[in-house]
Amino acid sequence: MMHRDRWLILFQTFLVLFSTAAICSSASSSTSKPRFSVVDHWITDQFGRVRLFHGFNSVEKGHPYYDEQIFNVTRLKLYQQWGFNVVRLGTMWTGAQPVRQGQFNDTYISVLERAVKLLSAYGIHVLLDMHQVSYLLYTCTLFIHWL
Repeated sequence: MMHRDRWLILFQTFLVLFSTAAICSSASSSTSKPRFSVVDHWITDQFGRVRLFHGFNSVEKGHPYYDEQIFNVTRLKLYQQWGFNVVRLGTMWTGAQPVRQGQFNDTYISVLERAVKLLSAYGIHVLLDMHQVSYLLYTCTLFIHWL
């Protein structure tokens, strides 16, 4: 069974990644970004309008654990022209914590931060996806048992 301290470190890492996404998203533009909420099973903005998202995946399961094409400006301009406004950005636990528990790869996290800023500049919202499915399912199962 997973020790509570390991769960805390995992949770803190998720918070760091999601906080980075939120900070980058708000820092990328001086204009007010829409705030989203769910109303009657619909995602709505701050004006109550239903928002529809059209997106794509960007996941790299091998080293360097991010799709280098995510920084291709020509491609981002095409995505913008095609109406894409969200990306599911795969983040790998192995990229964030490659050596041992508690030791994080600042370079990898900086790359994710740079990707979020660049995507935001093209009007693309980012959904950070911790893509360690088997590990995440195992962790969630243990967390549920822990409760």
